[in-house]
Amino acid sequence: MNLIGSSLSCKRDGKLIFSDLSFKIKSGDVCFIKGPNGSGKSTLLRLLAGFIKVWTGKISLNNEDITNRNDIIYNNFFYIGHSNSLKNYLTVKQQIDFWEGISEKKYNFEADSFNLKRILNRRIYECSEGQKRRVGLSRLSIDNKKVLLLDEPTTSLDIENVSRLKNYLKDHQKKGGIAIVASHEAFISSNNQDIILTLNPPKNRERDPFI
Repeated sequence: MNLIGSSLSCKRDGKLIFSDLSFKIKSGDVCFIKGPNGSGKSTLLRLLAGFIKVWTGKISLNNEDITNRNDIIYNNFFYIGHSNSLKNYLTVKQQIDFWEGISEKKYNFEADSFNLKRILNRRIYECSEGQKRRVGLSRLSIDNKKVLLLDEPTTSLDIENVSRLKNYLKDHQKKGGIAIVASHEAFISSNNQDIILTLNPPKNRERDPFI
C-alpha cells in the first residue's frame, strides 16, 4: 500500500492554509506532521479525511487517484480529532455498542487495547479526560481502517496508556497499515520522512483554523 500527496494546496474561505505539499507514505509507516501552531497540521488531517476539499494537487492510494473521492476515503481512512465524539449520558459499554452497530465490527475485549474493561459501566460524564480519550480511541480498533489519521492522540493520556496506544500502532504497522499523526510528541518511532509545515506563508496565507 502507498499513499502519495502531490503538490497539495488547501484554501479556507479564500485564504491559503498550505501549498505545494508533497509526500509519499508506504505500508507500515507512521508519519508525523510537524510544525508550529497554526501551520496547518489539523487542516491537513481533515483534508486527507475528506472533510475539506483539495484545492490543487492530487492524492493517490495504491496508485489510484482518490482526490476528493469521499467514497474511497470512507472505506480506507479513519480520523480521530481533538473531540472524542462521545454521548455523555451513555455508559462506556453503550457507547462502544453504538459504534459497533454503525461499523458492524466489534471491539476486541480480549485484547482490550485501550484498557476499557474496568470502566464499562461508568457513564461518560463520570469519566476522567484520559478515560474519555481512551474510549474515543477505541474506535480505531472497532473500525479497523487501513489509514489512521490522528490529531494529538495522546492528549490527556498517562504514560501507561500512551504505551498502549503505541503498542496498538505497532500492531497496525505490522499488518501493513499507515498512520499519520499530528503530535508535539514523537511517542513512537517513525520510519518515514515526516511532513513538515511552516509559518512562512505567502501574503494571503491564513493560520490553521482548526487548532
